Amino acid sequence: MCQALAELVTYKVIERKKSIGQAKEVGRITEWYKKHEAGVAKVEETILSIGSSLFLVNEGSSCCYLASIESIKINDISVNEVQTSRGMEVGLKFDVDAKKGFRLYQLHI
Repeated sequence: MCQALAELVTYKVIERKKSIGQAKEVGRITEWYKKHEAGVAKVEETILSIGSSLFLVNEGSSCCYLASIESIKINDISVNEVQTSRGMEVGLKFDVDAKKGFRLYQLHI
């Protein structure tokens, strides 16, 4: 119950930050491989780097939690950082489990 409440509060905070320009949607998970805790995301223009954090958001269930990027792959090649462009597909591994359809948000303070 506590975890669900924490996720709901985090979701509301992200929604508020998005409305005032402090958070930006940078992509969506299009494929997820549970065994590897990794997937493919279709992203917008942004910079992604290993060790940086994204919020994983499922708007249908108001699920929202912070995830750290553990690995990035572009065309099956591992990179430490990538400047992405709109519509680009990026392989991402997080320190937490996610699901297909989750939206990815970055905070801009």
